[in-house]
Amino acid sequence: MLPTGTSLSPVNCGRPEVDFNSVVYGNDWWVGSVVRYSCRPGFLLLGDPASACQSDGRWTPKPTCLRICLRGRIEISERDVTGRCSSSCSSQAHLGAFLNRGCIKISACVTKRSGWARWFLRCDVCECDCHVPCASST
Repeated sequence: MLPTGTSLSPVNCGRPEVDFNSVVYGNDWWVGSVVRYSCRPGFLLLGDPASACQSDGRWTPKPTCLRICLRGRIEISERDVTGRCSSSCSSQAHLGAFLNRGCIKISACVTKRSGWARWFLRCDVCECDCHVPCASST
């Protein structure tokens, strides 16, 4: 005898919703299955990249893909990029609100050293690409 509320027919959530700017990976759509989302180039994934098929036949909320634009290069302390001071700025990326500069993503960071001033700083200065939501890039 099956416990109350148990069904003999398995639940299928159907094809997960996908926007034009996102890609979904996974082809198992039964209860307990998980698919993963990613964004096309030029877009930033906001939210959990995984979505799970629930027993009610619905997927957990999918993430959104926000279009981002390059605002330009900014100078920041290495500590603000990496959380430490070890001249390791190159290839670091950071997501999220950033030092009230309006950057939601920084990337392509390189250590910038400039003459005598460099010797008096505790951390290196990095120069990074600053990305903002395209609607606010003006």
